[in-house]
Amino acid sequence: MTEIAIVGSGPAGLMAALRALELGHDVEVFEGAPSIGGMSGSFEINGLRVDYGSHRLHPSTPPHLLQRISELLGDDLQSRERNGRIRLYDRWVSFPLRTTNMIRHLPLSFSLHSGLDILKRPFEKRSDLTFEDEVTSRLGKTVASEFYSPYAEKLWGISADQLDGEQARRRVSASSPLAIIKRLVKSSTPAGRTFLYPKKGYGQIVEVIANAVIDQGGSIHLDSPVTEIRSESNTCQISAGEKSLTVEHVWSTAPLTKLTEIIQPKPDKGVLSAASSLRVRGMVLAYLILDQEQYTEYDAHYLPSQETRIARLSEPKNYRSGEDPEDFTILCAEIPCWVNDDVWESSDQKIGEIVISDIQKLGLPNPRYVETRTKRLPSVYPVFERETMNDREALLMWGESLGRIVPFGRQGFLVPDNLHHTLGMGWDLAESIGGRGEVDRVQWQSSINSFKENIVED
Repeated sequence: MTEIAIVGSGPAGLMAALRALELGHDVEVFEGAPSIGGMSGSFEINGLRVDYGSHRLHPSTPPHLLQRISELLGDDLQSRERNGRIRLYDRWVSFPLRTTNMIRHLPLSFSLHSGLDILKRPFEKRSDLTFEDEVTSRLGKTVASEFYSPYAEKLWGISADQLDGEQARRRVSASSPLAIIKRLVKSSTPAGRTFLYPKKGYGQIVEVIANAVIDQGGSIHLDSPVTEIRSESNTCQISAGEKSLTVEHVWSTAPLTKLTEIIQPKPDKGVLSAASSLRVRGMVLAYLILDQEQYTEYDAHYLPSQETRIARLSEPKNYRSGEDPEDFTILCAEIPCWVNDDVWESSDQKIGEIVISDIQKLGLPNPRYVETRTKRLPSVYPVFERETMNDREALLMWGESLGRIVPFGRQGFLVPDNLHHTLGMGWDLAESIGGRGEVDRVQWQSSINSFKENIVED
């Protein structure tokens, strides 16, 4: 039996814990927050379960992971049809995009210009240096300038020509106009628009995994922020809250930049400098409580333009068929921002006013507004700035050199991946140690290389 301490109780940390326990190891999980799940958790407002933004489990989840989740959730894992809208050219278009709906609602000029881009594509010189270059090369200038570039600036806070092309490779799944056409055909049928979602909210996924961890004999320590990890030759010392523990391995889902601050011996100045140069965009989540059973029939509204502060507006009740209160509903508005900027520092009342103003600009129904609650997430969108890509690579290489301390997960790899990606990271890390006492470095490196091919799915 090998003793493993895991930092963080998000999906990556919990899945690593569960699989390691199943393989016969002794595992303790340390979480700095009072609840599990991180951004994949759920919580209640007036008895209604809500998530940290709009989330879903994609059908593309690898079969072994989907089977495990299905076993844990049973009938509570529901298959749902997506019913969203996206705002383009001051018009609402179904999302996921559908061919006939696009033709009916988008201006003819968009189709003509996009078609012309496709015809010119074979004859134009391509570049992948920036986000804008990468998307233009793949999908044409019209799609890049009208949709992706404005949305990129909205999410990451800098213009698309300042973002590295890797940001697009991680976030934009369509590789060509033909790929878009294939998606349009697929999403034209209900079967092509399905997603998976638990009856009791997205956080039910991490909750059932956490319960399985406990059932397997593992421990989860809440309100236990890790303050120091000391690497020795054959062991590690970890300090969290009032607890100090000697283990054989530490697996950390903490932000890699944060790990540089708590690890001993301290990293060299070059690593610390690289960590300090990387930026991550935060988000304010505004939960508007409405005195009405349902606001609209749509699960989410996507808002890529600079017209609004909101990037996405969702209604949690519409994601599931559950035992939700019938006399009110809640809207969740996602507002990207920098930590400590004007939005971040605004009161709940001011945030509510921003959301109501945006709703009015969009011509959406006037909500029967009661009050606003907020959550502030400091680390949501890792920013792949061109000028710091060498620092990013240097920090990742440092993370891979720590021996018995292994960074992993979204924050550990500084990536914006989906839930099924992070679950896969946790599973693969546990599999790399198998029933042995040491991580198989060749196997784990192979997994790391495969993670670099992950592309976020909307």
